[in-house]
Amino acid sequence: MQHAKIPKVIIIGAGPGGLSLYHALINNKEKKEFDVKIFERDSGPEDRWQGYHISLNAPGIVSLLNCIPSSIALNLPKAIPNPIPDVEFHGISISDENGSILFRPPLKQLKELFEIEKATDNIAIISYRDRLRDVLIEGVPVRWGKKCIGYEETKEGIWVKFEDGSREFCDILVGADGINSPVRKQKLPELQTFNYGVTTVNANIPVPKRLMDRLIKVNGNSLIQETLGLKGDWTFTLFRLIPIEQESDDTNKNDSDELHYRLTLAYMYPKRLDESDNVKVDDNDPASVIEHVKEIIRKLRPESEMTDVLLGLWDLAPKTDSEKENFPFKTYLPIQRREMRDIDPLSINTWTSNRVTLLGDAAHAMNPIFGLGTNNAFQDADILSQALLNGSSEDLIPCIQKYENEMRIRSSADVLKSRKAALRQSTPIGSTKVEDT
Repeated sequence: MQHAKIPKVIIIGAGPGGLSLYHALINNKEKKEFDVKIFERDSGPEDRWQGYHISLNAPGIVSLLNCIPSSIALNLPKAIPNPIPDVEFHGISISDENGSILFRPPLKQLKELFEIEKATDNIAIISYRDRLRDVLIEGVPVRWGKKCIGYEETKEGIWVKFEDGSREFCDILVGADGINSPVRKQKLPELQTFNYGVTTVNANIPVPKRLMDRLIKVNGNSLIQETLGLKGDWTFTLFRLIPIEQESDDTNKNDSDELHYRLTLAYMYPKRLDESDNVKVDDNDPASVIEHVKEIIRKLRPESEMTDVLLGLWDLAPKTDSEKENFPFKTYLPIQRREMRDIDPLSINTWTSNRVTLLGDAAHAMNPIFGLGTNNAFQDADILSQALLNGSSEDLIPCIQKYENEMRIRSSADVLKSRKAALRQSTPIGSTKVEDT
């Protein structure tokens, strides 16, 4: 009796989405068996900075739990600490430039961290992205140091090409390799990124309790906080009120006995403010970027306690690469200006389903304003894995087409919703109204 062929799947990118897809396919062998390999350009799990705080919503967590085995799910609290009752508000607050609350949507309280089927889509649980990746990567035989540079389709399947000159054969190639995905650029060269005309500067910082207390006094205890300026700038802070000392080893101690908290800080402003002849910023010098950000804050924001707190937070950002030796978090990224971009998968009508598909930011990068990017990546992994597990092994393209049809519609809606909000916030009060997109 002839045994059915085991399909070979290659995943490019060991981020949360790619790892979730790996687990979903590997851990459902009773339904269908796949030969899955996952390749990552980094030389190792700590080679490169792994991101800021991220928010997880109910659909995202449901899909994540659908993908991973119970042994991995039991470790999720390492990346998603339990809420602190009556201290942390697991949601978002939006305030004006003085810190006065404009909007704070109500949330249902969670009886248990993962009883999210009883909760609403508004729930936002703050996760540490680097730790989330550590949890998801456990037991996964990632092929490190393998940068994909393209692929070659043949009648039999796909040859994936790597920068080191090697190549691997597969039946299905999944590009989960981010906004600059080489897989997307070859599959869909006409699918271009959208540039907002907005500069964003981000930092992970350890914040002393006295400054965190000032922030909370002005802006409340919502773990995701957004303050809107009147001149086209806005800022995000994401944090957990869990002291760093309680979540790090003995090598990562602060130089003070005062409690410190881990906070992600993001500042967005119109790119035109970078284009004046008087602007002298060296993006290879974090101190130069930080001083530039503080100067813009002083220019665009009124004198207020909220402005003073923002300036105090930016003073804590690491200003030299040498500071990474004492950086209290696992990975470090020098602070630089970046252009805000996204990708709308429905912006082209030439998308053809074949044995090469995309997942996460490679297909639909989103701005961070609603925190929907990682949640959509988990949904991608869930829906693609179910399509492959429940479809025919003899003809996998209809399975991919089913996934892509759903993914493009769902993620495009979130891309455009996030884009519309960001464009409105980057338009100074009193200027021409941003048209609906």
